[in-house]
Amino acid sequence: MNQIIKDFGKGFIQLGEETAEKLVEETGKIAESVITAKELLGDIKPLNEEELAQKKAEDEGAKQEEMNKLKSQMSTRGVENEMEQIRHQKEKEEEEKEKYFEKMKEQQDREKQQQIENSELMMESTNPAKQKKSRGSAFGHKKKSQPDQSQMSQTSEFKGKID
Repeated sequence: MNQIIKDFGKGFIQLGEETAEKLVEETGKIAESVITAKELLGDIKPLNEEELAQKKAEDEGAKQEEMNKLKSQMSTRGVENEMEQIRHQKEKEEEEKEKYFEKMKEQQDREKQQQIENSELMMESTNPAKQKKSRGSAFGHKKKSQPDQSQMSQTSEFKGKID
């Protein structure tokens, strides 16, 4: 039993040693692959005022050049003409809308005028003297027409001779 414990202890120690060796190897690889800031950025030194002003002037010149390039592209495409056409189209649409609303208003005014005229005619027709003429005679008779035989039932509704 003592032998088993001793073998177990030796195996455990051997495992620890192997792990430590692997750890040292991997750490060495990581250290080799690390890039220092100096290697990455190189020889960077701060700009003095003259160099800074020169850099700003170069940037401004590049911006102006890009703006001029874009403006020339815009003029070659006829963007201004397209915008002018769109403006004219919008103006035409607005004029058409105004004409439509004016026509609708005129139509509503005509309808109101007709309603007013109709109401005036109704007031005139309520004049009692004119009503008397339109009523007709009290002695008028309506002729009653007899229904034909097909409209009557077969009971004794028919006023005629019995065969």
